[in-house]
Amino acid sequence: MLDTISQDTKVTNINKSVLVTGGGYIGSNIAGCLQQNGYTPVVVGKSIDSVSKIVNDCYEMDLPKDLHLLDDIVKRYNIDTIIHTASSKNISESIIHPDRYYKNNVIMTVQLLNKCVQLGINKMIFNSSSSVYGNLNGPCFETETNLMPTNPYGQTKLICEKILHDYYNAYNVYSISMRIFNVAGLCEDCGIGDSNKHVTHLIPGVIESGYQADQFVMNGKDYITPDGTCMRDYIHIKDVCDAHIKALGLLGTKIMFDTLNIGTGIGVTNQEIVNQVSRHTGAIDVVNGPRRQGDPDMLIADMTKTQDRLNWKPKYSGIDNIIQSAVQWYKTCNKKEIN
Repeated sequence: MLDTISQDTKVTNINKSVLVTGGGYIGSNIAGCLQQNGYTPVVVGKSIDSVSKIVNDCYEMDLPKDLHLLDDIVKRYNIDTIIHTASSKNISESIIHPDRYYKNNVIMTVQLLNKCVQLGINKMIFNSSSSVYGNLNGPCFETETNLMPTNPYGQTKLICEKILHDYYNAYNVYSISMRIFNVAGLCEDCGIGDSNKHVTHLIPGVIESGYQADQFVMNGKDYITPDGTCMRDYIHIKDVCDAHIKALGLLGTKIMFDTLNIGTGIGVTNQEIVNQVSRHTGAIDVVNGPRRQGDPDMLIADMTKTQDRLNWKPKYSGIDNIIQSAVQWYKTCNKKEIN
């Protein structure tokens, strides 16, 4: 952890510096994409091992405890925009330990926003989640007003969206809440894929089961979907990054405050994911397990508003392409095991 910022830190493009909170799968790829598009990403987070391989300006810190360290960073890099990806993200864990999620997601975001106001940072792209929609039996529209998340994780994201609206009204902090659906795949340019094999990251877990000849537990066969397994909208990490670049260029000029879906509008069931992965790995031994608590039947984005507001649509997100790139990442990380 750094207590101060070295005065000889090299700042390559001070007029386009963007602070990124969180150095995980999504934050790292966004930072890499920012760099490729002429920005200087400045990443802060608990773990910066992966992201420090692709961007220069990374600082290990524990937010919100180390928020005071942002004073030097913001001044040094002349930052006026934050992309806020840092949060706790495990739905099942949020049900068992909701206190952690309200602390890590809601309280941290409030303290970060207070720091923004203090330091004159007036633009934030907030990584929200499709989990805010709860169990809708149809496409998810941003205009839906009666949102009922089915788990504390989704609740924390929805609360943060409302807080951002209050800070826009009170302090002119411009923001876009990106309701991101299920992210997967490998961004070849950044070289960072999703290695999280937890049940909430379905594709890496299925790939692992296929190559290691392990049983894959299908959590629930009683969802209201064509094959009984839950259905999600999968979007390629490259498309998520591109959407952030588009939003960044509009925030504070054409968009002052908004909430946008980041998905594809196409639903894919868990069983379909298993079938697609097995084409690469061979047959997968699937056993039925209990339905996950707080897990909606389906979450599929309506992309009409996003395409209109950002003049953008996903380019890389066919499920075949997503899985192929995820398999490529797995093979890169596990050469000894599969050769």
